[in-house]
Amino acid sequence: MTKEESLNRRIDVLAIGLFGLAVGALTLGMAQLKLIGEEDKVGVFVIAIIFGGLVQLLAGFTDIRYNEQLGGTALTMYGFYWLTVFGAELLSESTAFNFDGLLYVPIKLVYLIFSAVMVYLTAYRSVALSLLHLVITLTFLAAVCVGLGLISKTLPGLGHLAIGVLAFYHAIASLSQAFTGQALVPLGPPVLRRDPLRSAAGQAFDLPKGSLSTAQD
Repeated sequence: MTKEESLNRRIDVLAIGLFGLAVGALTLGMAQLKLIGEEDKVGVFVIAIIFGGLVQLLAGFTDIRYNEQLGGTALTMYGFYWLTVFGAELLSESTAFNFDGLLYVPIKLVYLIFSAVMVYLTAYRSVALSLLHLVITLTFLAAVCVGLGLISKTLPGLGHLAIGVLAFYHAIASLSQAFTGQALVPLGPPVLRRDPLRSAAGQAFDLPKGSLSTAQD
């Protein structure tokens, strides 16, 4: 298969990951706002693990295979977060283990900083994607405050609902654009733009494809 044929066969894996995020975030947000009862808590964790965790991981690994570093990194890292945190929550709920909220503060602090960096990086992609990461950053900030016992789960709940709506919107937009070739649902232009001279200078020092693997054989 030629490089051109491989590119033509690519699918929009970002849309798949964002659909998974939308389902997980909306379900979690409704649970945190007590729109879903406590008796369904285990079901909420299972949905979060499958859609927020596994779906994003699979999409992220595929994006990495397509050499999409930004999308692949974001999807896999957020996927591991949902898989780890809600796997621990499910274990705590289903067994004699009772994990304290402080357990999750370090990982949420790391993801708070990671998401803040992603706000800047995705500003080179679109308004919608950067806005999504801004809401994710604020939601992590609220989640850290919950873990420290400063606020209730209302703010993270509202944040997760907003994340779900924005993720679903972006997924529909990117999927329709990939299928029709037209921006039927607007995502907005990049907030930041790369310096073409700097990009050209960086590419001038890139190794030819395959040269690194050849040197290591």
